[in-house]
Amino acid sequence: MKKNIIEKLLIFGIMLLLFGVNYGVGLGNNMDNKSNRTNEPISSLALTTDWWVMFHHDPGHTGYSTSTAPNTNTVLWTFNTGLEMSGSPSVVDGKVYVGSWDKKIYCLDANTGSKLWEYLTGLEITSSPAVAEGKVYIGSNDGKLYCLDAMSGGKIWNYTTGSDVVSSPTVFEGKVYVGSRDHKVYCLDANSGTKIWEYATGDDIISSPAVYHGMVYIGSWDDKVYCLNASNGVWIWDYTTSNDIYSSPATADNNVFIGSSDNKVYCLNALTGAKLWDYATGASIESSPAVANGKVYVGSFDNTLYCLDAATGDKIWDFQAADFFYSSPAVADGKVYAGSFDHKIYCFNAETGAPIWSHTSGYIVWASPAVAEGRVYIGSGDHKVYCFMDPNTPPNPPAAPNGPENGFMNIEYNFSTNTTDNDGDDVFYFFDWGDDTNSSWLGPYPSGVVASTSHTWTAAGDFSVKVKAKDTLGAESNWSAIHSITIAQRPILEIQTITGGLFKVKTSIKNIGDAPATNINWSITLVGGAWIGKVTTGKIISLGVGEERTISSKLILGFGKTVVTVTAEVLDSATERSQNGTILLFFIRL
Repeated sequence: MKKNIIEKLLIFGIMLLLFGVNYGVGLGNNMDNKSNRTNEPISSLALTTDWWVMFHHDPGHTGYSTSTAPNTNTVLWTFNTGLEMSGSPSVVDGKVYVGSWDKKIYCLDANTGSKLWEYLTGLEITSSPAVAEGKVYIGSNDGKLYCLDAMSGGKIWNYTTGSDVVSSPTVFEGKVYVGSRDHKVYCLDANSGTKIWEYATGDDIISSPAVYHGMVYIGSWDDKVYCLNASNGVWIWDYTTSNDIYSSPATADNNVFIGSSDNKVYCLNALTGAKLWDYATGASIESSPAVANGKVYVGSFDNTLYCLDAATGDKIWDFQAADFFYSSPAVADGKVYAGSFDHKIYCFNAETGAPIWSHTSGYIVWASPAVAEGRVYIGSGDHKVYCFMDPNTPPNPPAAPNGPENGFMNIEYNFSTNTTDNDGDDVFYFFDWGDDTNSSWLGPYPSGVVASTSHTWTAAGDFSVKVKAKDTLGAESNWSAIHSITIAQRPILEIQTITGGLFKVKTSIKNIGDAPATNINWSITLVGGAWIGKVTTGKIISLGVGEERTISSKLILGFGKTVVTVTAEVLDSATERSQNGTILLFFIRL
């Protein structure tokens, strides 16, 4: 009886094959190796830095930075340009941009002072650069405003005015504002250099425009301070002093602060231009005021740096040098920095005016300082750019690498560490894996933040892993304590192509690793279509390196679509492979 049933089934199956019945056989050959591993790459972490992006720091020209600032006159580096400098550097994304009377703008590495690029204009540069959206803007005495690529120094565009551009550009919301000695204020499109508007004053403009609450403020040699609409250049108000204005306005608390050659500092209402107060010094003021924490700081040609109450104009303190202050002061970290014609760069206590330090350069200091990332940058008449910072100390030795103590060849393992830098500098890490390879420098990471990376050993043995750190100035720590790891050879299993046929499916398992495999558990599972033989399991006692062993399922009967999955496990790893197919009673088509 059973024999007759089997014969009828065989005949029926053959008929199906002859008539070519195909019930949507899936022919995909998808291999799913589940030994995938994840790796979290080291990446540079974005930090919030108060960069000095233009003359007097920001569009409002406050001259104030939230950066830390040096307490000592330690010179980190100097860079020689071809001639004097009278503008201010800008410091953005670890680069220093500065113009020189040698007709060039320079881009320097902020950590080392090494030159990254230079660009030659037609005449002296007394303007200060502004940096925004990957572009550098600067004026030249050749009458042009230049826009350069911040990374390469390549020219993007230039705009020609009617005379020298001594004024420093201000960039705000896609527009560039700048004055010219052709008496005009210009507003240009920051991307294209197309003129949006211009406004003519009565004389040369040396002053640099401040942009504040939708208005542009600027001084002119016609003795006036102007307030213009930033969008269209329409005049809103002007205020007349008693002499030329070289000084650039500073803005804060709805007030405008500016010096004049009539020896006075003025405080004007930003909306109406009404004078709130003035303070008379002993000589012309060509320095631009800085405003911070309710105080106004400004230098005078009477050799004095003044600190005034921003609300009343009352003098809080002053300091007299041996020659006049043309330099515009910078305020940061409770300190005031300014240069003098007496060749010195000064640092004062911002509250009391007490001198903290000074440094004597080789000639008069026309230029104005910039403060960023705990450093002061300033040019001098001795042709040098100076970078000051407090003495640097290396990071502390990192913690011993944290990771596994045992592993196998050709498997990726994760390790982590961290350390602190006493100066608060960002930190790079360098892992030595003990196999004549290393991670190279990874980072930077903020001080104290855990850093992670991974490594794969390609040989068996005992390895000593260690790590060291360095700060952004290149000061290196000592090596960490050793972390030991033992790497062993291991088998790696690979499932070959799965084949179908009468009653069974077959495949083979190959050891592609570098150690023999023992006690390999395997399974063949059919999901869908199978009536008999849904799961087959087995064990391979031993499989040498490079050896391959065939495995097959139990007898299978069924009808319809199926998914055949083969798995193999050895030690702590598993691999599997799946393939779609169709069961036609006793014939498995894959």
